[in-house]
Amino acid sequence: MLSADLQALTDDIAERLSAPAVVEDDEQRMVVYSAHGGLIDDIRRDSILNRETRPDVRDWFRQYGIVQSTRPLWIPGDGELGILGRLCIPIRYHGRLTGFLWLIDDKRELAEQQVAVAEEAARHAGLLMYEELLAERLASTVLSHLLSPSQELRDTAVHQILDEGLLSADASVSVDVIQVAGSTDPELHPFLTEGLRDVTQQHPRGEILAIAQPDHGTLLICGRGNNGDRAARVADEARAALERRLQRAGSPARVVAGIGDPQHDLADTHLSYRQARLAARVAALVPAIGDIGVWSRLGAYRTIASLPTPNTVIAASDPRLERLLADGEDSVAHTVETYLDLGGDAQATAATLHLHRGTLYYRLQKAERIAGINLHDGADRLAIHLGFKLLRFTGRYPRE
Repeated sequence: MLSADLQALTDDIAERLSAPAVVEDDEQRMVVYSAHGGLIDDIRRDSILNRETRPDVRDWFRQYGIVQSTRPLWIPGDGELGILGRLCIPIRYHGRLTGFLWLIDDKRELAEQQVAVAEEAARHAGLLMYEELLAERLASTVLSHLLSPSQELRDTAVHQILDEGLLSADASVSVDVIQVAGSTDPELHPFLTEGLRDVTQQHPRGEILAIAQPDHGTLLICGRGNNGDRAARVADEARAALERRLQRAGSPARVVAGIGDPQHDLADTHLSYRQARLAARVAALVPAIGDIGVWSRLGAYRTIASLPTPNTVIAASDPRLERLLADGEDSVAHTVETYLDLGGDAQATAATLHLHRGTLYYRLQKAERIAGINLHDGADRLAIHLGFKLLRFTGRYPRE
């Protein structure tokens, strides 16, 4: 969140001009707002509650040239849309647009002198918002070093984080990774950047650091105790934020997230990051995991995801399973996998697949004949079960 100075500035200008005020960033996401009392419309209420302006409303305001303007603009109300008239003052720093100061002024009662006061407040806000942008860049750079393979860079980053007060010294940290399943398109980077900002701006400073890499976004979550629940909430927020942005751009895609284990030593953050990346990879490749992969709950996929290359994974698959998939029916293979997933419980397997018990045993026996395995033998069951997971992970057995 932006500094308390910006909140104080917004409260002050609203009180001096008797006009409810908000400050939004350049994407028209809510940053801070004053008390509103009774003078508020549905658009303002929604933007406060949702912390962003709906795309259609944003476009409606932008038709008046608020992005290009360097001067205050009065935007007329629209009764059909439920919009009160308001004054918009673009917030700039050295010509760069950093946001907007909005004052509800439905009857256009603000005098020229009052508008000048608001302009001065917007100039001050521009400096504060630019300073915040610089702080975000610093935090991203430090986080990049903290996740680096280089021990020297990680050590330097730890000292810098503690010296700058970016995170609490006695808190645990977890890492979330978000990415678009199956995509390494570099054009996704702007969507990742803004999606991460959607999340970080909703949390107090010192709780989250974020950085957008070319093909994935990374969030460092700081908290007390186990920190797992907080990391899960943030992962869900980040995944939803990126999905919304992609949908608005007409590029719907499946967005997945991975969550690493909490680390109680800031210097070990890179371990949680590696786990989160692998967990996101599993979520992308194995739909049964769901859209959020949690490293501590991945079971055998923790080992599979840690194998160095896809070729290594494929080579590790039992050839008897390859025979079953090549020569058997899909229903037979699916029955065997379900049977193994359920620990060899025939009753549970029959109920899950809606099969008669006799049909279940027929399929299992057929699989044993085709593959040359014994499903009553623990070693065979382990080899085939692990093989199913290996092939799912590589996409060679995608059936769900």
